[in-house]
This record gives sequence, structure tokens and C-alpha cells, in this order.
Amino acid sequence: MTIKFIDHEIKDITESQLLGDRSKHLFVDQFNYVDYKTVLKKNINYLPLHLRQPFGCEDALDQIPNDIFLLMQQGIVRPLIIMLTEQWDLFDTYKWHENRLGLKPDFADVPYSKMVLNFTKRSIPEENITWVVPMDNHLKQIQYLRERGYSIKARFLQYDYFLELLRPKAIKNKITERQFKKHFACLCGGTPRNHRFGLIYKLWLENLIDKGAISCGAYKELKESKESNWMNDEFAHTSNFMNQFDTWPEKQNTFKSILPLEYDNLYNQHWDDIDESNIFQDNFIWIANERQIHNGVYVTEKTWKAIAYGSPLLINGQTGSLDYLRKQGYKTFNDFWDESYDNLGDYDRINAIGEIVKNISSKGLNEINSLYKEMMPILKHNQQTLINNMQNNNLIKELSNV
Repeated sequence: MTIKFIDHEIKDITESQLLGDRSKHLFVDQFNYVDYKTVLKKNINYLPLHLRQPFGCEDALDQIPNDIFLLMQQGIVRPLIIMLTEQWDLFDTYKWHENRLGLKPDFADVPYSKMVLNFTKRSIPEENITWVVPMDNHLKQIQYLRERGYSIKARFLQYDYFLELLRPKAIKNKITERQFKKHFACLCGGTPRNHRFGLIYKLWLENLIDKGAISCGAYKELKESKESNWMNDEFAHTSNFMNQFDTWPEKQNTFKSILPLEYDNLYNQHWDDIDESNIFQDNFIWIANERQIHNGVYVTEKTWKAIAYGSPLLINGQTGSLDYLRKQGYKTFNDFWDESYDNLGDYDRINAIGEIVKNISSKGLNEINSLYKEMMPILKHNQQTLINNMQNNNLIKELSNV
């Protein structure tokens, strides 16, 4: 049977409500799109819904013609929810884990249930829905909820959009010996985040700013909270987060005054075709300042680019990020520095990463160049593992299995 995608585009409701997931172009290249009026029962037909978020989509889904809903009711067309450029907590299992209120959470109130309701209220079976997500966090969450008697019938497939973006870079860039100009790169000039401010502050405290290629935006007070009474997120406020550093009260004003820090005065649009090989040729360690989510691991282009361009890396992200890479077949750098930081919370992880960078920065550049040569077998293995990734074939295989 042949896989067909129904050619239908959901438009943004308002300029401020951006619903589109940027991954659509990858699927246009892989699948044949057809008009729903010419759909054939003998094919496997999906309605791809490239959505940026799992909530606030009701008005957008109302744009789907009733004739397509009728085809979905008959099982001739199946909804395919594609959310790859963000990693959402679809099940809110933190409400069960932490349960500060001492109440039983309402499963009907989680993002997964609310999204599914858009279809089941139109007589489209939950088990006909397929969800494509970038990470595997849903596996533990679904298992956790099923053990407690909850029913999750939709099918989940994993497809890493950012990995796919970096594959061409990996194919193009051959790993060879290098002559480094600086010890590390730590670029945080994009979206401000508490853990990014924290790491830049740690590097500044250790007088390492001149040792690396660094960027960071102007200091801002943030509130990185789920706005939920179910969880304790006292460090959501930037001031609370930074107060974990003993020196923050007396040094914060001086630190704020050095920001912003510019690397090349460019805001790197990583989803565009930009050659960043010079960053990795010039700087030894790449620090991936990943996005922060409340439940699980999220690895993005910030990590994959180091692997694609052949750089050793540290990850300032979620607990278990390195472990996730190892489970995907990649090798990390525990033979060269202590990677136990991967098991620590944000504050302790930042301090541990800072100490690793401090140690590396104490070495001469000639020693760094030799160290890179020792790492090349790992770097080549990782780059080739990225290139050989079979997720395109796996996705087609799974979508064919209905």
C-alpha cells in the first residue's frame, strides 16, 4: 500500500498565535500530497497537522473541511499530528509525581486529552490518531499512566527534526586535525534562559570569558514556570535561580553591566543553510546550552551541530542528556573529563561544567590540539552515526503499519 498525505494547510489564526511547525518541508520531500477529493481507499492516507503546540488549536482545527472529517470518521484518512520543533509535556505526569495538592489529577485536563477530544467529539477513534514527536519522553510517561489505569490509545512515533537538519552538515564536513584559537565556545545570544545566565555567570566568576567564544543577551528577569500549583518551581524566577550562587548578591550588578556579550553580532538562524564550521574549527569544546523542559530530555540542533561538525561537547541542559545520546549509539567523553554532571540538577550541573571548562582552559593550545587528535575516533564515530541514522526509513515503515 502507498502512503499519501492529504494536501491541506492550517493557517495561523493571528500573528501572535503561530501554530505552524517548521518541519513541514522535510515531509514534502518524502511523501506524495493529494487532494482529499481524489483520495483512494486502497492507499494509506494521513492528514498531516503540522502544529507548533498541543493547546489552543481548536479554532485552527475548525479550518479542516467537513468532508475530511467524514473521511477520518470512516478510517479512510487518519490524523497525523506532527510536533517536532518543540518538545511538549503532553501528559503532565509531574502532577502525579509531585502531587503537592494531595488530590488526584484530572487526566481529561492534560494537553494530550484536550487534543484528542478535538477528534473523538467528531467520532474519530482515538486509536486512529498518530503523533510524531522529537524525543522518547512519552514512553515512560505513557507506561507510568497505564500502570495507574489510564488509557492512551493514540500511536506515537519519534522523528528528530533537528538531527535531520544537521545531517547534510555532517556529510559535508570531514573531521581532520585542527589548530584551535580558543578553548571553548558558549553561545547564548538567542532566547534568554536562567540556566544560560547561570553558566555565563560561572564562566565569568572563573575569569574564563577571554578563553572562549561567548555570547549572551542582556540580563532579564524571567519566570520559567508552568504556572501550576501541582509543582514547586521556586527557581523559575531568575533572581531565585541566580541566588543559588553565594557570590550573586554582591557581584550581580557588575555581572549585569558586562552584558550583552557578542560573538559575531549575528543571530544564528540554525534552521537556515548557514555554514558554522569556522566556530568549530576555532574553538575546542562546544557547550550546548539546550532548551529546558519540565519532563524529560530535549536534544536540539544545539547538540547535533557539535556532532555534525566534529566537536567534543558539554551539555548544559536536562538531566540525562548524555545518557540519551549514548542510548542512541553515540559516544561521549568520560575518558577525558568527569561526565557525572549529567546526573545533577541545574545549579550543580552548571558548577560542574564550569570546573571542566576551567581545567581545559588551563592547558596550552598545543596541548588542546593534541587532545583533539586523541578524540578523533570518537568524533568520527559520532558523525558517522548521525549520517547513518535510519529515521526516515523507520518513519515510512511505521506509517505503513496501520
